[in-house]
Amino acid sequence: SPCRAGTGPKELQPWLIGLTAVVVFLFIVFVLLLVNRLWQIRMRREQGGLQETQGTDRYHGRGAAGLAPG
Repeated sequence: SPCRAGTGPKELQPWLIGLTAVVVFLFIVFVLLLVNRLWQIRMRREQGGLQETQGTDRYHGRGAAGLAPG
C-alpha cells in the first residue's frame, strides 16, 4: 500500500535516535572502564608484590591513623 511505503525503518523518531545515542555512548564508556580495570589488574600482577604493598600501605595508612588511637 502507498501509505506504508513512506513509513519505513529508515524513518525514526528524534527521541528514539537520541535515546539510542545515549545508550550506545554509555555502553562504550562501560566497556572502556571495564577494559581499563582489567588492564590495571594485569599490570599490577606483572609488576609484582612490592608496588602493590606500597600502594595499599599508602591508602590504608591514613585510615588506620584516624581509626587507631595508638
